[in-house]
Amino acid sequence: MAIGLAAELLFIFFILQARVQADNLQAVGVVGGVVYFRPPLPNLTTAYHQSHWYCGSSLKIAIHEYGKGVRYLDGPFKDRLELFPNNTLKISSLQKNDSNNFWMYLQDVAGKEYDDYSVYLKVYDVVPKPTVRAIVNRDDPEHCNVTLECWVQLEDVTYEWMPPIRVMPVGSNSTNGTLPLSFNPSLETYTCRASNPVSSSSARLTRRHPCSWTGTGCTRWQNLGEMGGRWLPG
Repeated sequence: MAIGLAAELLFIFFILQARVQADNLQAVGVVGGVVYFRPPLPNLTTAYHQSHWYCGSSLKIAIHEYGKGVRYLDGPFKDRLELFPNNTLKISSLQKNDSNNFWMYLQDVAGKEYDDYSVYLKVYDVVPKPTVRAIVNRDDPEHCNVTLECWVQLEDVTYEWMPPIRVMPVGSNSTNGTLPLSFNPSLETYTCRASNPVSSSSARLTRRHPCSWTGTGCTRWQNLGEMGGRWLPG
């Protein structure tokens, strides 16, 4: 089986498509986005009469017959497929239940099959803004004992808490050894980032002395359906 780069994660004009890793031929896509499967195989010639694309073990979704064009079969992918002359398959308007194994083979005029190609597609939801909260365990003027929580209603999500930058240099003077600083000891912001392989979102909790907490949110990726999406400022 020929192995190569089958597809890429593209962020061109804010369109999130998909990425295929050459070592294990796995692709990731985002709900509402687009994926391209690019088999490392030659274009159809007279030696290869047809190419066939399948989803799962037996669902045929597209046929390219040399000299006669492309035919898309009825099923869940019809009207969302585009098969190019070099056997690249494009799937639009991705859905969560599109996650499956996709494979293709070439066929000569005698019906003999050649060089099958396979890639597994995993489609993820866009990560929404996480919910954050602070559970104060003990509050006194000298010590703030608190548990910070962060979650979204999705599976396959990882979380990262980023502590505040406590001291911000505002300049330096190497000639006299001084370092001007600017910071507010009574105000700190903690950021939680929730992410999956295709998107991430964040939310913030702000602590005010001694142990008062407020929260705000910041979504990094906005899904725009078939148009892809756009990044939003933090």
